[in-house]
Amino acid sequence: MSRLELPKAYEANRVEEKIYQLWEESGFFNPDNLTEAHEPFVISMPPPNVTGILHLGHAFENSLMDMEVRYQRMRGRRALIVPGTDHAAVATQARVEDELKKQGFKNPRQELGREELLNRIRAYAKNSQAVILSQIKKLGTSCDWSRLAYTFDDERSRAVNQLFKIMYDDCLIYKGYRVVNWSVKGQSTCSDDELVYVEQKTKIYTFKYSLDFPIPIATTRPETKLGDTAVAVHPDDPRYQKFIGQKFTVDVGASQPLVIMVIADKNVDPNYGTGALGVTPAHSQIDFEMYQNNKDIGLIQVIGSDGRMTPAAGVGYDGLTALAARDKFVEWLKDNRLFIKEEEIMHSVGTSDRFGDVVEALPMEQWFIDVNKTVPGRGKSLKQLMREAVTIGHRGRRDKIITITPSNFCDIYLQWIDNLRDWCISRQIWWGHRIPVWYRGSEIFVGLAAPAGDGWIQDEDTLDTWFSSGAWTFSTLGWPEQTVDLKKYHPTSWMQMGYEILFFWMARMILMTTYALDDIPFKEAYIHGILRDKNGQKFSKSAGNGLDPLEIISSYGTDALRLSLIKGVSAGHDSRFYLEKVEGARNFVNKLWNISRFILQSVKAVRLVEHKPLAKSLADRWILLKLDQLIKTVTQEMDRYNFAAAVDVLYEFTWSDFADWYLEVAKIERDKDEILLYVLQSILKLWHPVCPFVTEEIWKNFNSRTLLLIAKWPQTPAVSLAGGIWKKLNSLLVWKNQPESNSFDLIVEVIAAIRNLRGENKIEPAKLVKITIITVSQKIKSLLLAQSNVIKRLARCQDLVITGDVGARPAGSLVSLTSSAEICLDQAGLINVALEQKRLTKEIQELERYLSALNSQLNNQEFISQAPRLIVEREQKKLASAREKMVKLKQQLTDLRLDL
Repeated sequence: MSRLELPKAYEANRVEEKIYQLWEESGFFNPDNLTEAHEPFVISMPPPNVTGILHLGHAFENSLMDMEVRYQRMRGRRALIVPGTDHAAVATQARVEDELKKQGFKNPRQELGREELLNRIRAYAKNSQAVILSQIKKLGTSCDWSRLAYTFDDERSRAVNQLFKIMYDDCLIYKGYRVVNWSVKGQSTCSDDELVYVEQKTKIYTFKYSLDFPIPIATTRPETKLGDTAVAVHPDDPRYQKFIGQKFTVDVGASQPLVIMVIADKNVDPNYGTGALGVTPAHSQIDFEMYQNNKDIGLIQVIGSDGRMTPAAGVGYDGLTALAARDKFVEWLKDNRLFIKEEEIMHSVGTSDRFGDVVEALPMEQWFIDVNKTVPGRGKSLKQLMREAVTIGHRGRRDKIITITPSNFCDIYLQWIDNLRDWCISRQIWWGHRIPVWYRGSEIFVGLAAPAGDGWIQDEDTLDTWFSSGAWTFSTLGWPEQTVDLKKYHPTSWMQMGYEILFFWMARMILMTTYALDDIPFKEAYIHGILRDKNGQKFSKSAGNGLDPLEIISSYGTDALRLSLIKGVSAGHDSRFYLEKVEGARNFVNKLWNISRFILQSVKAVRLVEHKPLAKSLADRWILLKLDQLIKTVTQEMDRYNFAAAVDVLYEFTWSDFADWYLEVAKIERDKDEILLYVLQSILKLWHPVCPFVTEEIWKNFNSRTLLLIAKWPQTPAVSLAGGIWKKLNSLLVWKNQPESNSFDLIVEVIAAIRNLRGENKIEPAKLVKITIITVSQKIKSLLLAQSNVIKRLARCQDLVITGDVGARPAGSLVSLTSSAEICLDQAGLINVALEQKRLTKEIQELERYLSALNSQLNNQEFISQAPRLIVEREQKKLASAREKMVKLKQQLTDLRLDL
């Protein structure tokens, strides 16, 4: 026997750090060292924000991405994960400023100044980044750390400045006066995609500007009406058509009267509200577009960047908060008989995702990317390039199409493109890439560094974080230099992200890459859902339901966490996560360890088995065939990114087919070392992408010269010339005789039926039973006789009779029906006859009620005539099955010699 000894229990905390160090030292995280690999497979890691520790969402993303890249590496590809972190401009500065306020600072920006605040943020980000990188390693993510990137390092900063300059030179970046989203709390702009919409109760007010004004309007923000300059109506609305083009001077209690012009706009819904909209160009992006099409209406800003009313709002309003101004203006409308009504409604309000306040729409001079302007030399706008990147059929771009999984997100993306407005890229914070523009009087300079000479002042604003992360896939590979990495590894192969950042990030990467490289950033995008708790709620600090992945790893191990995150997850859908799932996953990891430990300590010699062994029995053929099918299915599901489906079939084979059945048969039939080792090694390879640590720890016992990390993915059917003619012939025979090898499933079914009879009747496991198996099929009878020793041992039978005589059922026996045989357990001396009578009688009574209900339904002519044919047929099958069961139950009572 083998002298190999393994610990009784798998101790994740004892081995994981050592294994990760072994992987790093091997150099195989770097695809340049995979000399036998061919086609590259590249993932640019979605860079986590340097705002703290990783959360469960990061653990989920790392598990997905590492599972995929380990799979591709084992398939013989030059697999690469480019790791990195994101400086997360707004989020990081907000976090540090909040901490400083807790330390007593009232306004950190004013009290510390730009350079000192940046020093504090830089130190915080550096510490946070170090923690995050160690956590990524803890999750087992097989990154090439030699290519580590940071969105705010020198290389990425140079790429960002270069990208800004060439877009500016192409007139795609401009500084313009437009209405933007403004966070009063954060004192910065927000892009449309950064808004979080919250349903709130609010009131909608209907009023007239004056008693003689012919058109009533409705609004949820009466305070902004002090800045109205027009009323928009549908050009075909007969109620208001005659007023289009007219101007009305109205007194709204402000310092000076308003001039309201009636304008036509086909986008106004005549059936909504009064069919007329008060136009406030300074405080609505939609209204601002109306103003751009009709400059005659003018623009009045009545709310300032501090959230208070401006002097333009009039005497008595200047300096008031917006809410105070609202109350005062509504009261004025009522006092002047202009108020018509108010109603309470649920209203969707845009809030800042980082600062949490309700954003104001304010007119400001900001930097924008023009998404509609034609790109020089390309003949298309950025919007058109972004659309073509995911739309099949554009001439000359068939090799530059992104496949999105699930496909419905492609339609969502295209709808977003259709409604895309110019992107405001300037932010009024200090942490981030400062806009590479310098001013000296009326002069302006755009470049990669400050111009020569005195008096130049750099623009105070910084760039939107998504501007820099939009260039992530190519800036991390060396752009703007034409590096070897860029030529070899771009476009990247696969990108995974949550649907909540589909427009934040995926769209920005497509915009930047199609413009800068005339290419796509990645070939395939996998969109996943959000992790929620067991009740379906989002994880959050305020809800108190947060789970720390590092604490979970400390208690259960990384493999258990990864398996629990992957199992049951489908693309595009939210999933629920709770500790019971991790406990179940840990139990499986321990099961895999125990299976391996049993085999490694049982075989005569532990060795690698590279070719499919020769099957010597029905059970051998069964497990080898099952394994071939497993390899085929897992490979197909992995190729389709159906990760949970791959895990499910792998889980079922490992625990049930291999552990519960074949290992038990192996204890009876013996001489199965080669098959046991071959199957074990195959499933270790299949499990490695999901559970890399435990599989690598087991693999090292084979003394392989190759780490499991770079072992070859199993192939099927496993036919090799090196295996010799007999192995090739055996493999062909297995496939040819597939029905025969599948017949071991009948043996499994019979043993399971006997075990169920024992369990249902509470027969002690140690007790041996007498079994009679009746089958009319001579082929099945022969099969059962040939496998009688296996049946007796695994079902714990004292006597086993296999017969074709339908009258051979022992009197008073318990009966179970399989698909091909009748199993009879002689209950003499095993069960309490009175209790069994009571059980059977109760079951017959319940079945009679069920039959009565089915008969009633199927005798109802209305049901028969109206229900779909498939439904009727299903109910008829239920009736036939219930009647057959009734016959069997009554026969069991008869056999017990009971009076019916």
